[in-house]
Amino acid sequence: MNTRKNPLPLKTAMILAAGYGTRMKNLTRHTPKPLLSLGKMRIIEVAIYKLAAQGIERVVINLHYKAEQFRQILGDGRRYGVEIIYSEETEILGSGGGIANAEIYFQDETILAVNADVLCNLDIRKLYNYHCEQKALVTMNVLPSINNDDYGLVRYNDQNRLLGFNLTGQDLPDANNTGIFTGHQILSPKARAYLKAENQSIITHLYKAAIGREENVQVHPFEGQWIDVGTEEFYHRFVAAIKSGEINLDSFIYS
Repeated sequence: MNTRKNPLPLKTAMILAAGYGTRMKNLTRHTPKPLLSLGKMRIIEVAIYKLAAQGIERVVINLHYKAEQFRQILGDGRRYGVEIIYSEETEILGSGGGIANAEIYFQDETILAVNADVLCNLDIRKLYNYHCEQKALVTMNVLPSINNDDYGLVRYNDQNRLLGFNLTGQDLPDANNTGIFTGHQILSPKARAYLKAENQSIITHLYKAAIGREENVQVHPFEGQWIDVGTEEFYHRFVAAIKSGEINLDSFIYS
């Protein structure tokens, strides 16, 4: 299905897929959220096809809730054009612990980590090149926004250095730029060393800790299309838009 781009120095990606998807209510009672259908493919398949099309060769997927369904449906990844490796969590480890638990599958390399339930027409090469140019410890992809009613926001300065985080509903800062973390991040081995294979938030145990040490934590401002398949209500509207032709999933793959 995909046409692979020129080789990318970044070879390995991790898809974070272990969560319960509780905001989806009854939809995830029998099916993990990343495996919900969007018509011709499932949510997580959009991410896998995109990674393959942009030059990623190995995809590590962390599993917990109904793990066997992922293995049965996705297999070893050959039909997507990548190698899929599964990192199972007997207890759910969160966004930070899940990455640390999969460290044995990373070859002391910089990796891309992606949330399983978002769609984004990000050019991965641009994100990676930006990370390298800035000599960053870690780089998060951020959609500039002031929508603090629906999202917690990332704060950053005019040099795109991460400053901190605002909770949903918290007043906007006067002097800083703000945006929504899209769920895409470039993690160096040094960044991942902040994390342990226990229940951890990557925001707390990596980003906030690294800011506290004045590390070079970068924001990559992204001006593109980003979809968070966050709730049951949104999911039904999104599927209807796909069926009507209003949204073409290929636009999230071949960017």
